[in-house]
Amino acid sequence: MTEIDPTRARSFGDLAEAYDRARPGYPDEAVDWLLPPGARVVADVAAGTGKLTGSLLARGLVVEAVEPDGAMLAVLRTRHPLARLHQAPAERLPLATAGVDAVLVAQAWHWLRPYDATNEVRRVLRPGGSLGLVWNTPDPRSAWELAAHGLDPATWVPPRLAVPDDDLPFPTGEVQTAEFAWTWTVTAEEWLAAVATQSAVSTLPAPEREALLAERRAVVLGRTEATGAPTVRLRHRAMCLRWTPGVDAS
Repeated sequence: MTEIDPTRARSFGDLAEAYDRARPGYPDEAVDWLLPPGARVVADVAAGTGKLTGSLLARGLVVEAVEPDGAMLAVLRTRHPLARLHQAPAERLPLATAGVDAVLVAQAWHWLRPYDATNEVRRVLRPGGSLGLVWNTPDPRSAWELAAHGLDPATWVPPRLAVPDDDLPFPTGEVQTAEFAWTWTVTAEEWLAAVATQSAVSTLPAPEREALLAERRAVVLGRTEATGAPTVRLRHRAMCLRWTPGVDAS
């Protein structure tokens, strides 16, 4: 099982406002795919500042937003006052047994204790409900895109979701995966603001962090100078997994 770095896991609350301003949401196609047919009540677990919550509310869903960090939850409360808010970890959901049609976790499953979280998901899901996971991941197709993400072209391998896996402990039922391509159009400063909220960057000592951000800025500015455009287009994939407990795969 992937080891969780507690310092990095706690880093997001210190950057809650910056995180909300800088991070992207999720493609509509991915959100639609994650939701089971007829879903009405959905738990957005490890909801952060609500980057997914807004998409769910826009679909007319009742959203139970669960987030352990108070600073992140405060931003979510301001952005999405119609969501029902709960400050709690995913491993101890303050939700009724069989009370939701779906549990969604965006960009956060890797921060959870997967076996404990899976047990809680099973408890709160109604029959026929499902767990949906989504991650926005880089999909670089060029040297400059790799450099913008700080990826080594000699060693970088595109991530893939594979089950079974210690971090995806779904013993029974149906597991499906899907990927959705999307492109993020940003200025150099918008990209740097997003990079600065990544836990691997924000927890660096200040001199190292500033040097890294300067390198990334130079890459993106070099691209804008080469194209003459004020923005760059960074290709991404939304990697999705949907698990329906108690349904035999066929």
